[in-house]
Amino acid sequence: MNDQAAPTAEGGPALMRSINLRELWAPVYRSRFAVIAIFVVVFSLAVAATLLMQPFYQATATVEIRSETQQVLGTEDADATSAASPTDAALFLDTQLDIIRSRSTATAVGQSLGLYANDAFLAAMGVDVEEVTLSPEARRQMVTDTLLDNLDVNLSDQTRIAEISFSSPDPVLSQRVANSYAENYIRLNLARRSDASSYSLDFLREQIREAQERLGQSEREAIGYARQAGLIDTANAAGSDDSSPQSLTTASLVGLNDALSNATTQRIEAEQRWNAARRGSLASIPAVASNPTIQMLQQQRALLESQIQELLETRTENYPAARQLQARVDSLDEQISSIASNVRATIREEYEAVAAQEQALRSTINQLRTETLDEQGRSIQLSILQREANTNREQLGALLRRYNELNAESGIQLNNLSIIDRAEVPGSPYWPNVLLNVALALIVSVLLSSIYILGRENLFDMVRTPEDVGSRLRLPLLGALPVAEDVLADLADPKTDVAEAMNSIRTSLSLLQGGIPRSLAVTSTQAGEGKSTTCFGLAQGLAKLGRSVIIIDADLRRPNVHRLFGLKNTAGVSNILSGAGGIEDYVARDMAPNIDAIFAGPIPPDATELLAAGRLQSLIRDLSSRYDHVLVDSAPVLGLADAPLVASSVEGIVYIVEAARNSVRGVQAAVQRLQQSGTPIVGVVLSRFDPGKAGYGYEYRYSYNYAYGSAKTAR
Repeated sequence: MNDQAAPTAEGGPALMRSINLRELWAPVYRSRFAVIAIFVVVFSLAVAATLLMQPFYQATATVEIRSETQQVLGTEDADATSAASPTDAALFLDTQLDIIRSRSTATAVGQSLGLYANDAFLAAMGVDVEEVTLSPEARRQMVTDTLLDNLDVNLSDQTRIAEISFSSPDPVLSQRVANSYAENYIRLNLARRSDASSYSLDFLREQIREAQERLGQSEREAIGYARQAGLIDTANAAGSDDSSPQSLTTASLVGLNDALSNATTQRIEAEQRWNAARRGSLASIPAVASNPTIQMLQQQRALLESQIQELLETRTENYPAARQLQARVDSLDEQISSIASNVRATIREEYEAVAAQEQALRSTINQLRTETLDEQGRSIQLSILQREANTNREQLGALLRRYNELNAESGIQLNNLSIIDRAEVPGSPYWPNVLLNVALALIVSVLLSSIYILGRENLFDMVRTPEDVGSRLRLPLLGALPVAEDVLADLADPKTDVAEAMNSIRTSLSLLQGGIPRSLAVTSTQAGEGKSTTCFGLAQGLAKLGRSVIIIDADLRRPNVHRLFGLKNTAGVSNILSGAGGIEDYVARDMAPNIDAIFAGPIPPDATELLAAGRLQSLIRDLSSRYDHVLVDSAPVLGLADAPLVASSVEGIVYIVEAARNSVRGVQAAVQRLQQSGTPIVGVVLSRFDPGKAGYGYEYRYSYNYAYGSAKTAR
């Protein structure tokens, strides 16, 4: 099947071309032995370290950290974090964790467990103690540092449970220290609260004493000023809550104002009654009509009137009995009129008495107003002094209440901490952690391998693959010759990969614009890259097409063409260029079908001078008129001037690059020298290419067909 992949609807080949996994894998594959060695060494060190490490046992105790304590009296202050923001609550918990990690807690643990008494704890922890006996202070410092170094405090996620862990080579010691940390943390928290309560009580005692002194002073000043100003505070004497002072004058004025108000009301009512009695008749006065005596007399008169009427029905008015009854009626009228007049006089007297009383009250009030205004000016300072005394009294009361509350709370030992789980003796060591060491070894191996691969690829930036020719050298690729043990034998066998690759190179040359140049120089960056073999293979390929080819060995320093034909290099190009004979004298004919050759000849003392004489160009031009193609095996470019001189005498250059031998910069520098000759480089042949070593996989060996247009199918 053909190597060319058919495009899919999903765009799979396009994606694989954009992310070429082979290109990512190739550097790793090329460095596979070093990578394997790195992994073996690192994992060996990890295993050795795991076996040699001192086992450590970790015991863990858990403590609940509440933000507020339980209230018993109801007066205990809740912790500020109970109503604080989440940030403040987090700060509170972080603070508690730092308290556990503090030196004071470690010192308390060391004292409670007796770790400062001798060097036993340090020896159990594997701390190297000098032969010289440690001083108590030095031992204390080392023990505290060891406790802190092996302590681990964490807060469980989304909870207020603190995990206090201690690690040591002794599992029982780990348990004891972890539990001691939890216990001493709680004990120190209680001690801090007790110290704070004692400090608060002492502070309040001092504040109460000062408040009492201030209150006494302010009261003395107020009383002294009142005595000096002649002011009597009736409000305080009466137990009034009014903070403003009230003197006797003010109190009297207030009372007279109330009496005046009542007198005015009474005067108005009496005046209304008098006006009504004065304008109307006596009978219309309400007080007269409601008088019991008058009502009784009127009843008697009415009775007499009825008797007179009955008598007049049978008698006349002059009848004696009628005149007697009438006389009695007149007597009653006089009594009624007299009593009514007395009632009206009484109303007038009441009005005049009320009016006189109102006037007297007004006169007294006007007098007291003047005295009160005088007193108010003197009582301003008294008000200030009394307000100050009241303020001091309130402060003293608040301090006394708070002191009593704290005094009651000081006897209650409440705590916001409690042990949830005590530490148990661990059954197995937590360190060394085999899985962790394996993971670390894997990470270190990958890291070192990556560093090695990146360093190798960048420090030894070689032309390794056919893709490097186009992407990094920016030159056309004619083909790649695979590695072979016997290149000449493989070229003779048309079924070999080398023969197929050479056919592909020939095909690429034939596809050039204008066809295969008549004269070609074959050169390379360094010696030994396969330029002579490639020149020989091209000659064979062109000869198979029925074209006449002649090979010129222009490498006058290290000639090699004669070895390819199994002959000796006795005479050749150096003789022709030096004028020692004509072309026909040195042409070796029929070296192969349609192939002739001119060997290098004796190595001259100065090959560059000989090539620069100009005769090589004439030689090639003359041979181009006789043969279809002239192939010139040139000296390598690096460090020599021969190749540019040869390149200037031909129509095109075939550049040979051995895979994984030349750096990109070295090849670019050599190519730049060749380009100065003005002759184009028709293409590059990548020689000794091993797809397996390059990391591109087995199938790449058959991709010449797809890459270079051959019709051969993959096997």
